[in-house]
Amino acid sequence: MEYTGVVDGLQIRDVTYVGLPPTGTPPKYDIVKHVDCEPYVAVDGRTGERKTYTHYVYSVGCLEWDAHNGWWQFRSVGTRWLEAKPTEAVVNMILKFCEDKAKELVYEDGGGD
Repeated sequence: MEYTGVVDGLQIRDVTYVGLPPTGTPPKYDIVKHVDCEPYVAVDGRTGERKTYTHYVYSVGCLEWDAHNGWWQFRSVGTRWLEAKPTEAVVNMILKFCEDKAKELVYEDGGGD
């Protein structure tokens, strides 16, 4: 699922797991970088059919909810976050997502009205 639009090439999405997420995994979201590329043909992992792609995404970081402290942990994938050179608009998009999602998670845990 996509949680934000693409802002300056970056977006917040669900983490993609190979198989099921580990039991007890806290809410976690992927920050991905969108990249346009020359057309290439590959097999679609969901359908098994050959498909032409002109675009791909890769993870630059993730947000993980720390319910004990009631805040988000941010982790870069290596130095990708720095290499992505996020703009102020991207940082604001992520902070807004964190603020809104935290309210939702606290409410679900019984901390809201």
